[in-house]
Amino acid sequence: MNMHIRSALAATAVLVAGGLLTAVPAAAQEKSFNGWCNPVMTSKGWGDTSVTSAGGVPVIHAGSYACQTAAAPAAPSAARPQTEYLVFFDWDRANITPAAERTIGDAVTAWGRGATTKIHVVGHTDTSGSPAYNQRLSMRRAEAVKQRLVALGLPAANVTTEGKGETQLLVQTGPNVREPSNRRAQILNRSASAPSS
Repeated sequence: MNMHIRSALAATAVLVAGGLLTAVPAAAQEKSFNGWCNPVMTSKGWGDTSVTSAGGVPVIHAGSYACQTAAAPAAPSAARPQTEYLVFFDWDRANITPAAERTIGDAVTAWGRGATTKIHVVGHTDTSGSPAYNQRLSMRRAEAVKQRLVALGLPAANVTTEGKGETQLLVQTGPNVREPSNRRAQILNRSASAPSS
C-alpha cells in the first residue's frame, strides 16, 4: 500500500507542478488516507501538518506524503448560523457604501424580516478626531445601518442602536490614526433563536 500511495503522490506532484490537478487521486479515497501531510517547522521542531487551501483543496508539493489515520473523524456538526455582520465606512462618513448595502442585505436574507428578528447595531470609529466627535459619528453610522435594515423590511422597533466611538478598536492604533478597519458597524442578531456571541 505504501508503494501505491508513493506512486500516487509522485503522479499528483507532477500534476500539481503542471497545474493539472483537479481531484485527489484514488489512493486518497482509501479509508486509511487522512489527507496530505507536509513537513513544516514549528516551535517544537519539524512537525507534520495536513494543509488545505482556503477552498479546501489539499496543498501538496514534492515533500508531501499521505498522513497516517489517527482516529475516525468526528461526525460533522451542524453549521452555526452567522450571528454578526460587519459593514465599513469611508473616513468621517456615515453613508452606506455599495459593499455595506450588500452586507446588510445578506444579514436580512440570513435572519429574515419577521417579528421575532431582533437586531442590534453597534457603530465604531477610528481614532482620528476628538472622542466626543467620534461618539456622535459612531451613532450616526449605527443609525444609518438601522435605516437600511428598516427599508429592507425589518420592523424599526426590532432594531436597536449603540455608538462606541473609538473605544472598541478592531485594529489597535495610536491616537489620530485613520484606520479603515475601525470605521465600522456591527450588525448583531439578538433573536431568541440566535446563538449568543
